[in-house]
This record gives sequence, C-alpha cells and structure tokens, in this order.
Amino acid sequence: MATHIQPQATIDWSRGKWSGVKGKYSREHTCVLEGGVKLRVSDSRAMLPEGYRDNVGVDPEKTFVATIASAHMLGFLHLAFGMGVEVERYQDAAVGILSELSDEVYWVSEVILNPRITYHERSSASATAEARLHELAHEQCFIANSIKTTVTVLAPDGQRS
Repeated sequence: MATHIQPQATIDWSRGKWSGVKGKYSREHTCVLEGGVKLRVSDSRAMLPEGYRDNVGVDPEKTFVATIASAHMLGFLHLAFGMGVEVERYQDAAVGILSELSDEVYWVSEVILNPRITYHERSSASATAEARLHELAHEQCFIANSIKTTVTVLAPDGQRS
C-alpha cells in the first residue's frame, strides 16, 4: 500500500540579475520547507563557472547528503532506544562524493557517514552491536531504499563497517 507524501517543499525561482540576457539565468532559488523553514539554495559551486556563482551556502547536493545522514540517524536512534540502548548524542560529519557519469554529467555516487555516538553512562553498545545497529538502520531506511547512491558508514576508528 502506497502512502502519498503531502507537499513538503515549495521551490521559488526567478531569473534574477540575468533577466533579459539571452541564455543566462541565476541558479539561486528559495526552498520553503513544511513548517516555514526557508532556505536560499543554488547549484553547487563546483559545478558552476565563476560568473554564475551565487554565493549561497546550501546546494541540492549538500541537502541530499544531509537528508541521507539525518534519515540514517533517525533509524539508528529508533532501533537503539527500542533495544534499550540509551544514546545521549549522535554527531555525523557526512561527506558526499560527486562522480562523473559521462562527459559533464555528474551524480552523488557515495555518501560516507562518519557517526560519533555518545551513550549514557549506564548504557552502551559494543563495536559489533553498534555496527549491527547501523546495518539495520540502513536496511530499514526508506531514504536509503529510495536511492542508488552507495551509503557507507565509517566505524569510530575510521574503518568502513
């Protein structure tokens, strides 16, 4: 049974400073998320020539990486707390790898999650148990199941788990 997701983001774009200049347009736009959070978004600086850069800090590639990291974390926390493991803090410095498919066609080929988890003093998880929680979180994550990008979780020692 499918569930329809209500609109959660509104995109608003206008041509901006390039209005009237044939073939040129601004990449900057606004994304308003459900709840009223407003983001200024533009294309990745790495993908644009200097003259087209809008100096906006958020791009779709970064939000894609953040979405994957956030969804994974939420799945991990759900599983951990369900098993009685008390997590106090979860931090992740996630990285996206942009790869070329063909001549100037790119994709986010891999997202590397680098979670650092702090447990309550009366609760913890062994390295093996933590790795298994990450595996289960990935297997059950609807975002991870919706993408073709490889998601890699690094263990606290920096090794791929």
